[in-house]
Amino acid sequence: MAKIRQAHNLERDTLIDVEIESMAGGGAGLAKVEGLPVFIERAVVGDKLKVKLFDVRKDFARASIEEVLSPSTERVKAECTHFERCGGCQWQNMNYAEQLRSKSSLVRQALRHLSGGKIFDDERLAKILEPIVESDPWHYRNKAQFPFQFQNGKTLAGYYEYESHRLVNIESCSIQPQVMDRVLHSVRNLVRKYKLSVYDEHRHRGLLRHLHVRMSFAKQKMLVTFVVNHEPMKYRDFAKDEYLQVFTSIAQDLMGEVEEVDGVSLNFNKQSGNRIMGDTTLNVLGKDYIEEVLQTNRHDLPGVLQKGLTFRLSSESFFQVNSRQAVKLLEIVHDMAAQAVHGVHSHATIVDAYAGVGTIAIWLSHLAGEMFAIEENEEAVKDGQANAELNGLSNLNFLASKVEDALEELLRNRPEIDLLVLDPPRKGVDARVLQAIKQFGPRNIIYVSCNPATLARDLRILEEDQGEGGEDLGELSSYGYKTIRVKPVDLFPQTYHVETVALLNRI
Repeated sequence: MAKIRQAHNLERDTLIDVEIESMAGGGAGLAKVEGLPVFIERAVVGDKLKVKLFDVRKDFARASIEEVLSPSTERVKAECTHFERCGGCQWQNMNYAEQLRSKSSLVRQALRHLSGGKIFDDERLAKILEPIVESDPWHYRNKAQFPFQFQNGKTLAGYYEYESHRLVNIESCSIQPQVMDRVLHSVRNLVRKYKLSVYDEHRHRGLLRHLHVRMSFAKQKMLVTFVVNHEPMKYRDFAKDEYLQVFTSIAQDLMGEVEEVDGVSLNFNKQSGNRIMGDTTLNVLGKDYIEEVLQTNRHDLPGVLQKGLTFRLSSESFFQVNSRQAVKLLEIVHDMAAQAVHGVHSHATIVDAYAGVGTIAIWLSHLAGEMFAIEENEEAVKDGQANAELNGLSNLNFLASKVEDALEELLRNRPEIDLLVLDPPRKGVDARVLQAIKQFGPRNIIYVSCNPATLARDLRILEEDQGEGGEDLGELSSYGYKTIRVKPVDLFPQTYHVETVALLNRI
């Protein structure tokens, strides 16, 4: 029988004293008042706070900090001066060791809760859930996207406040390389110098929408892209357009001021709404790509990985935002893959679903006789094919398709898939993909997740015949897999986000 929550007497604007028990999935601190979960941003585990309720529901409430009555021993002073307003980081006021503990706890809580405490109980989690892999906590981002706004006669560029479109005018950011701060500073000055109009999202007028910066840590080079509110055009039309030709001058000035900038492009996005980049990008000056090298320092891994693999990235390419930590993630994936294909090495058939530019597929290609990478985004596929060629791979085949369309056909035609790698977006694996897995049953699965909740949901489906409380999962039951390893990885220090890698065997 479902538990009935007792009615509470809490009302909006009430001041209450609370103690933070744990961190919640969205990054807020969690307290309990009259049995009701209360979520508080910028709180830290162990804080004793006076808070003001601003959103009260039947099942939960949200509150803001009015006073820190007794700070947690885990609370620290945020390094960034913008922390209190900026929505980019949530946990800069928490020491890094506690960030790691809280992220591990988020993974544990998700697995226990979404399995009803049955599939992943404490005893089993003690066996399969491994310690989190820590990161260098500062200046790690290889990509930044800065929206522009014009307010009170000033051009602003930076990050939005939490859950708003109010812009924080960033001077520096503690989780991105300092050279990106220099680019942002230079671009602001150039926008003023060349009198560029700034996009107004309410009126859908103005030219400059976003600044997109991508950096190679290995090469120390950057690709800068201006996103403009303009219809797409080809280069021959751009060359004749006096209005947009100003970006040629801006590119020349910017590349002269910041030597790490290796290329400048224009991206055209005429659509209203929150989508950052449009479908068309035009190179203005220099290169339209950068190259990142991912290289392991582990001597027990193959020489090709110690030498390093090169990845060509355009402004639109999907790539992990933390290059240094991406190597640690790939090392874990490689360890699990080697375990999965042991005994069929060099003859294995491996499929990488949601492949992006082929990062995982290329990293694992030496383990496979035949490797397939499935990716829906055509530009990412082009980058992936270029990356395969760049690294001299002949056994890697890219399939430009939705995963749910390509995987079913691939599994049907090649029933003995040794390893399927799933690296889905935050929403998790599509139901049709799960159905194809059920029908054709690859021997092993590696699941790379950026969302503990959808990871737990999908692992539950892949493991369990009956759902929580015994409800029938219908077509999504009897998959026959068992999770044998779960490894969290911190790719996003100072935020609540956590990456997790799981290995499943067919039983």
